[in-house]
Amino acid sequence: MPFVATVAEPLASIAHPARPRAKVRTGHSVVIAAVLLTPLSGVASAPADDLVGYTTIHAAAHASAYSTPILFYQPQNRDELLTRERWQTLWQQAADHGVDTLIVQWTRYGDDTFGGAEGWLADALVEAERQGLELILGLHQDPAYYDTLPDNARFAHYWYQLLARSAAQQQAILQQWPLTPVGWYLPQELDDWLFRDPGVRDELVSQLASASTALAGPLHLSMFSGGFVTPQVYTAWAEAISDSGWQVWWQDDEGTRNLDPLVRSDYRHALSCRVGIVREAFSRTSGATEPFHAIPTPPRRPLRDCHPDAVFSLRYIPWAQDLL
Repeated sequence: MPFVATVAEPLASIAHPARPRAKVRTGHSVVIAAVLLTPLSGVASAPADDLVGYTTIHAAAHASAYSTPILFYQPQNRDELLTRERWQTLWQQAADHGVDTLIVQWTRYGDDTFGGAEGWLADALVEAERQGLELILGLHQDPAYYDTLPDNARFAHYWYQLLARSAAQQQAILQQWPLTPVGWYLPQELDDWLFRDPGVRDELVSQLASASTALAGPLHLSMFSGGFVTPQVYTAWAEAISDSGWQVWWQDDEGTRNLDPLVRSDYRHALSCRVGIVREAFSRTSGATEPFHAIPTPPRRPLRDCHPDAVFSLRYIPWAQDLL
C-alpha cells in the first residue's frame, strides 16, 4: 500500500514503540494480531536505501503483479540529484507500463517544501504531466504526527491544525505551482491504533466532512489495519469517511505484515467496493522493535474485483530501481 531520516522507505518506514497485542475476533477463532504498526509514511528527506534490485528475468516473471493504473511516489530529497532526462525516462517508463495516475505522497514535509513552485519536485512533476501522467498531489505532512498521536485530549485541536496546514499547502500549489492536479491526497495515514477510541473516530470523521467542503477536490486518504478493532467496526469507519467526501485507500498489509494472513483476508473482504486497495510492493525485513527496513517484493497480484487498484510504491518497482 514514504523520509529525512536514515530509514528505508515504504507506505511504512519508521519503527514505532511496541504496542499492546490486539485480539481480533473474526470469522475464525480469536487471533493475536501484530505488536507493531508501521505506516506507509515515514520521514521525508534523505533516508538510507537498502533496496535490493531484481534481475531482468525475475522482474519479467512478476510483471503482471506490478500492473496498475495508479502508482504512489514518495518524494525524498536525494531525488533532487536526478537530471531532467532521468525524470523523463522514469515517467515514460511508468506510462509504458500502464500507469496513468501518480499519487505523490506529500509536497511539503514539515518545513521542507522541496524547493516550492520552482524546486526540483515541481520540475519533476511537470515532466510527469508532459509524459501524460495525471497527478494526485499530497499536501502537508507533520513529521511529529506519530509522536503526537494518540493524545485524545488534544486530538481535535491538533487535527484541525493539520487540516489547516494542508489547506494552506493546497492554495500555494493552486496559485504558484505550474501543475494541473486531478486530485489531492492527505498524507496523514489512519489506523485503528491511533484511532481506536470511538469518540476520536467520530471527531475525525466530522472534521474530514468539514474539510471536504473547504478543500478543492477530489480528495484521497489512506488507512491501514493493526487488528485493534474488528473488521466490521473498521469497515463502518471507512464507510463513514467515504460518506464524508473522501476516496479511501486501504493498505493491504502484504508487505508490512502486521496481521495474521487469515485476519488480513477478513479485513480485505469486509471492505466495500468503493474503498481502493493499495498493494504493497515490498517485504519488511526488520523485526518488531527495530527501525523499519524493507526490500522490493512483487505485490499481491490484483484481484480483478470491484476495488480501485494502486501500488506502493515507485521506488520498489523493478523498472524504476536503476533510475531512482
